[in-house]
Amino acid sequence: MGEIIQSAGGIIYYIEKDWEPRYLLIKRHALSGKIEWVSPKGKIQPGESIETTAIREVSEETWIPINQLKLKQMLWTTKIRNIDNKWPIDKDVTYFLMQFVGNPDVVNIAQVEWYIGIHKWTNFQEVLWLIYYQDIRELIRKSYLLIKQWQKNTDVKKQFLEKLGN
Repeated sequence: MGEIIQSAGGIIYYIEKDWEPRYLLIKRHALSGKIEWVSPKGKIQPGESIETTAIREVSEETWIPINQLKLKQMLWTTKIRNIDNKWPIDKDVTYFLMQFVGNPDVVNIAQVEWYIGIHKWTNFQEVLWLIYYQDIRELIRKSYLLIKQWQKNTDVKKQFLEKLGN
């Protein structure tokens, strides 16, 4: 096995008025030649932390200002290995859950590194249908449960504080 490329990226979401998360997906050309929906990611630069890479790559590829991305939690690292020459490289990709706190209408996808400049914000069910890779679908499921748990904890805390105030 040769060098392992280290990458990081984000599962980006914002909360819609109905309190449901919407996920950002980007279209790109896959190595297979197919067009697929993905979450942004990229290579770690020398001396850069994995968290910094994730935020930088998402910002560069979506034109979302860094101050509008809140790093919430590391989700998972997937290991892509060149077994039977299926992949051209060996790669580890670490995904973070990131909350977008800006206006979703101003996101603009750069046409770089296989991306074709098309994106969409999707609800939980649609994102599971659009994402080809099983491991990324599992990350979306995990992120949805985390977001719902955070919302529930916030509601419980609000109710507790309201009772204290009475």
